[in-house]
Amino acid sequence: MEPSTSFILTLLFFFFLLNSSSVESMNKNKKLPKPCKTLTLYFHDIIYDGTNAGNATSAIVAAPAWANRTTLSGLMHFGDVVVFDDPITTDNNLHSPAVGRAQGLYLYDRKEVFTAWLGFSFVFNSTEHKGTLNFIGADPLMEKVRDVSVVGGTGDFFMSRGVATLMTDAFEGSVYFRLRVDIKLYECY
Repeated sequence: MEPSTSFILTLLFFFFLLNSSSVESMNKNKKLPKPCKTLTLYFHDIIYDGTNAGNATSAIVAAPAWANRTTLSGLMHFGDVVVFDDPITTDNNLHSPAVGRAQGLYLYDRKEVFTAWLGFSFVFNSTEHKGTLNFIGADPLMEKVRDVSVVGGTGDFFMSRGVATLMTDAFEGSVYFRLRVDIKLYECY
């Protein structure tokens, strides 16, 4: 390598090093917006298992060839599609008064680890809130905390957007689980 080429490469290296550190410091000093509205809600999912038709709030509507639609398939439930209509409460008690329903679907989309893709709405019909909030995103179930996008809403949540942080609050076998949903809305009208 010629001395001038070496010098130019050294200058480029220091330029990129300086540029990346300034970008990092800009991101650290950047103020994140404050949410215009926050909510903490719980939704309770009771999967139909062939014996609990009276209590089930969700059902497997599609399954791979090796599985069935009564119990979740093996291989991390890969290929199962579940539709749900779950109660939403303001605390973690299934028997508390519902403030609405979580309605939508999730599908298990990996063979190696439990992970799902979610598309659902919170449909509110309480004295405090009327309307819907719509959610969409990947749900890597083995992570303690995961985020999905709030992509819109109606009624009290007209055109709302933000982030919902999901946490598995409880589960009993493969039939019942409860999610805690911390919602931060950054666009409120």
